[in-house]
Amino acid sequence: MMNMNHMMTEEEAEIERLPVDLLAHIFLFTSSFTDLAQGSGVCRKWRKAVRQSLAGRERLSFSGCKMDDESTVRLVRYAYNLKELDM
Repeated sequence: MMNMNHMMTEEEAEIERLPVDLLAHIFLFTSSFTDLAQGSGVCRKWRKAVRQSLAGRERLSFSGCKMDDESTVRLVRYAYNLKELDM
């Protein structure tokens, strides 16, 4: 039987192998901006991936989201191709 700590280390190593481009593509499927804000705080690699995914978005919607102004600004700042913003 595998030790739980060993399994956790293996799982962390697996996700750490993903390139930033692939993580950014995965984040494109995340519609919760609360999740994106939290994801960008996980580590530098995830922050870079969230920023990269935001750069490719033309439309963002924050309707129904309860986010503080600082988190909202931090996310919108990297949405370079943004054409529509729903608050």
